Amino acid sequence: MKMRNVLLSSVALVLALPVQADTFKLVNRDGRYAEYEGTMVMTGRFERRQDAETLDWRGDRVCFFPEAADVKKLPRVFDSRPPMFCFSNSRSAVTQLQLPAQPPAGSCGIGGRATVNISRYIVENGVGETYDMAMLNQVSDVTPLTAVPCK
Repeated sequence: MKMRNVLLSSVALVLALPVQADTFKLVNRDGRYAEYEGTMVMTGRFERRQDAETLDWRGDRVCFFPEAADVKKLPRVFDSRPPMFCFSNSRSAVTQLQLPAQPPAGSCGIGGRATVNISRYIVENGVGETYDMAMLNQVSDVTPLTAVPCK
């Protein structure tokens, strides 16, 4: 129990530190959430997984996995989760990326690569399977879509 208290205190201290991001500015911190305003352009891989397990814990979301150089721009603090976020405006993301309603037969999703412009980044620091969110504003340089294999 004592070790848990030390760990929780350490995490709380790190979360209290100011975070500098490329063009994001911290505007609100509420419990385990931190909200940033600003915009950022990044390149990477996107995917919309529609297998039962993913739909159960994350819902029908389009998520983005930035290239290594762009990961450093994200306002993340002491974070061991994979560097990714999901779009808070998923319906708009589906439309902008021209994703089909259902994945190709025999696959668990669909994805590709793109350059995206995002805003309103929300970091969720919590226990369990959490993920950050960002508003998708615009996409460019979208590659042809490919099926995402089942795990």
